[in-house]
Amino acid sequence: LTLGAKAQPVRRVWIPKPDTTELRPLGIPVMADRARQALVKVVLEPEWEAHFEPNSYGFRPGRSCHDAIEAIFTAIGHKAKYVLEADIAQCFD
Repeated sequence: LTLGAKAQPVRRVWIPKPDTTELRPLGIPVMADRARQALVKVVLEPEWEAHFEPNSYGFRPGRSCHDAIEAIFTAIGHKAKYVLEADIAQCFD
């Protein structure tokens, strides 16, 4: 298994669309290509995960829609609970 190998053609399978007689194409890669994809993911994902925003939840390992909703409610719940009023007009005289 080498990473430099060219990908093989996918196996085309036609599956039915729900509630219709139409079919949609589904491409299934061969096992060697799926293994290469998994190896690349294992190598790249930890490196790139460190660069992503902490408030990004789409297609991230260990994060879900429920986590995003919880983060939104937490952020809304942490609104400012005080107001600081100051008059600094004479500070620069």
